Amino acid sequence: MDFDAWVVNLATGTATHESGFVLQVEGNPRDPSAINPNNFPSNLSYIDQARLMRCGVEVLAKAAVGSNVDYSLSGTTDIESLKSQAVKDREALAKQFADRTDKPERSLLSLKKNK
Repeated sequence: MDFDAWVVNLATGTATHESGFVLQVEGNPRDPSAINPNNFPSNLSYIDQARLMRCGVEVLAKAAVGSNVDYSLSGTTDIESLKSQAVKDREALAKQFADRTDKPERSLLSLKKNK
């Protein structure tokens, strides 16, 4: 297995290995606040899984060094600045339907006891 075959997407904070393994980091890729591994290959030993995860974090960190994305010191990323125009358009359309004035009134479900 080639542990260096990665496709990096800094906008989403993900690195995808050719085996289908996906590693997503939260915060600054050079110093992530959380790491979310997903879809490990089934034939991989625990040692190789750890190695694959370590290589993925290293690839993301190296890609972030050369990027022009400004990560704040707190480790959080301004998500709005990373969204594409298509995503912003879809969110605006969804908000338009959610904020309709002619929505029917629906009863509210509550777990509070009536006094």
